[in-house]
Amino acid sequence: MESETVDRNARMSAWLRYAVTGLAATMALAAFVGWILGGAAPRAVWLAAALAWGLQLPAFAAVVWVRREPRLFMVGWLGGMLLRFVALAVAAFWVTRQATLPAAPLLLSLVAFMFLLVLLEPMFLRRGMRTV
Repeated sequence: MESETVDRNARMSAWLRYAVTGLAATMALAAFVGWILGGAAPRAVWLAAALAWGLQLPAFAAVVWVRREPRLFMVGWLGGMLLRFVALAVAAFWVTRQATLPAAPLLLSLVAFMFLLVLLEPMFLRRGMRTV
């Protein structure tokens, strides 16, 4: 019973640390890229940053929740990847059918932010694994 509580706390800690670190990294990169691109692009970049970060939170939660179960881990990871691809397809469909935001900065930024956040995941998946 106590090990379950410790494991649940380790998972929550890993998720929270990932959420805060991902938010900081995403915001810093969005500010930098938006500043470089200028014009109408910063709005698209910030929207992409918000979408990527918002998608990553449930995707990482699924992976961190099942990280000790090899078969479930793969299902969680593949589910997260599917979520990312679907979100990118929906964003591409939406942005190409409206004229308020530039498509290239939004889509390229979305891919870059999701990639950055996926690269951060392994650092937080291992956190707390030795405590149980």
